[in-house]
Amino acid sequence: MNLQPQAEAEQERRTRSKLEAHREAIFALRRKHWSHRQIAGWLNEHGVQITLSSVHRFCQRAVARRPRSSGGALEIADEKPIFIPTPQPQPNKPTPVKKHRFNLDI
Repeated sequence: MNLQPQAEAEQERRTRSKLEAHREAIFALRRKHWSHRQIAGWLNEHGVQITLSSVHRFCQRAVARRPRSSGGALEIADEKPIFIPTPQPQPNKPTPVKKHRFNLDI
């Protein structure tokens, strides 16, 4: 059974969010401290039917996909990386027994 012709005849599925076309507008509003709810309302007013949770998920995924080395200050080739020591664990010391006022050795 060869399924290749049927697979070729299938309709192509959308793999991107419909918010991808509005990415710059959404992040411009986020930089202005708009909430996800306000952005969803603004998009609905401008003809993009979307829910609050869709805007929230889109922003989370878009931020996660951003390249991490976008800062110009980190790309200095001549300088050595900054060494930040991590705190070392202290050796286990026995904790002293706390004496309370009414401890009675009976």
